[in-house]
Amino acid sequence: MEKQGLRQKIWVSAFVAAALALLALLFVFVFTVARPKPRFTNSVGMEFVHIPSGTFMMGSPAAEPYRFPNETRHPVTISLGFYMSVTEVTQAQWKAVMGSNPSSFHAGGEYLPVANVSYEDCLRFVAKLNEREKTSAYRLPTEAEWEYAARAGSETAFTGGACLFTDEADFDGRSPYEGCPRGKYRGRTLPVKSFAPNAWGLYDMTGNVWEWCADWYGPYPANEIPDPAGPPAGRSRIQRGGSYAAGARFCRFAYRSHTFPGGKSADTGFRVVRSP
Repeated sequence: MEKQGLRQKIWVSAFVAAALALLALLFVFVFTVARPKPRFTNSVGMEFVHIPSGTFMMGSPAAEPYRFPNETRHPVTISLGFYMSVTEVTQAQWKAVMGSNPSSFHAGGEYLPVANVSYEDCLRFVAKLNEREKTSAYRLPTEAEWEYAARAGSETAFTGGACLFTDEADFDGRSPYEGCPRGKYRGRTLPVKSFAPNAWGLYDMTGNVWEWCADWYGPYPANEIPDPAGPPAGRSRIQRGGSYAAGARFCRFAYRSHTFPGGKSADTGFRVVRSP
């Protein structure tokens, strides 16, 4: 009987030890493998930050000055977190992938955002970046992902509240927002990270260059759907965020610009996201 009891104690101890070891492995997996990295930098030097999943109110409230009818406010759920480049794609990053630099402004270094790129050019960049990185995870953000990331929890017209100032963003300060002071007009792009980032660590979500999104332009969905990606077809693609040449009203988080996919201009660029 004593030997049998001893064997039972040994088996129980072994079982407990194995269970504890399994729990330890599970803990390591959850907190070091399954948990997304907060930031990473790819082979081109592009920094990415993790944007968590969540729900937000997309569009603008009825009382927001200068709002347009296509900004109908509605709840949107982003069901999966994703990574977004902390800056607009720079001229140096574009050149590293594409071997050229189509931008109008060069003085100030390769940290200026790339511009004069069409939606189709951006898709070519993404394809080459995926090939270089041996993945298929890089893409343009959807319009909903862009606004969700730009707001970073804010429900106001701009990150700082009801006004936008030219020491916060590169835009045409000669056209201020309603009830706000005039500012300077620089007439050109500035190096990325010239101003403070938003709450999620993203720079220049307002001003500098317009940013292409993946969606065709169209009315917002009538019903709430998770992860909206725009209509299946259309004539123009979405651009967001305003630019150095845009007045404050066009730099609002909710403002929806759109143009045909082959369009290029000195104040149009983009940023990239990576699926987890």
